[in-house]
Amino acid sequence: MKKMMTRFGVVLGLIGLFVLGACGTEKEAESAAVPQSMEPVEAELTVAATAEKGEAVPLSVTVTQDGQPVDDADEIKFEVWKNGAKEESDMIKASLTKDGVYEAETTFAEEAVYTVQVHVTARSMHTMPTTNVTVGHPETAAEAEEDSDHHHHAGADITLEPKEATAGEEQPFMVHVMIEEEMLAGADVQLEIFQDGAEKHEWVKLEEADAGMYKGMHTFAESGAYNVQVHVTKGHDIHEHVMETVDVK
Repeated sequence: MKKMMTRFGVVLGLIGLFVLGACGTEKEAESAAVPQSMEPVEAELTVAATAEKGEAVPLSVTVTQDGQPVDDADEIKFEVWKNGAKEESDMIKASLTKDGVYEAETTFAEEAVYTVQVHVTARSMHTMPTTNVTVGHPETAAEAEEDSDHHHHAGADITLEPKEATAGEEQPFMVHVMIEEEMLAGADVQLEIFQDGAEKHEWVKLEEADAGMYKGMHTFAESGAYNVQVHVTKGHDIHEHVMETVDVK
């Protein structure tokens, strides 16, 4: 009788383990079944517009998705370079300091105009807004040219195509850049995309497909009229931009 009771207890224990295991599997399946948000991850870069040589400057980015802070970003890094010397840029890893806010700091070694770009990788998405910081009182090559030659540079001829797109479909964009009737190669070209009155600005970095021709892709979530500002930078003396309107149906 005692042996039968012991066997019965073992059987009950095995049944209990099976039930617990099944419950755990169901919970894991339910968790896996929760769909990820399709809303884009947004990054708001906050850096002082001016700084002094040698001082510590805070770098901050607020990362959100659908209005909620993102605390589980895969990687956040700040890239800092003196304009005209991107090949010598520094990468600085950021740390989460509070809800959705990632921070780091840097110092600038020279009086010059610097670019700060944050690389945000989170929830299978990537965004990388940029801003400029003027350190000290630099005299750029463009200013020197303007003083001595009355700045003969006539500006860039920037063409964005197409001017129409379809919501929900990946749209290829192409930008042609010419200066003084010559194609501008080796530039940093980005699209800043936003709607009137919206706080959300999305950035798309284009890749150079041929000399002076830059290509990239973007998907518009909703229909409407979008402002697309093309930013073109190269070295100290080229920082041009043009605003276009893209009709999304």
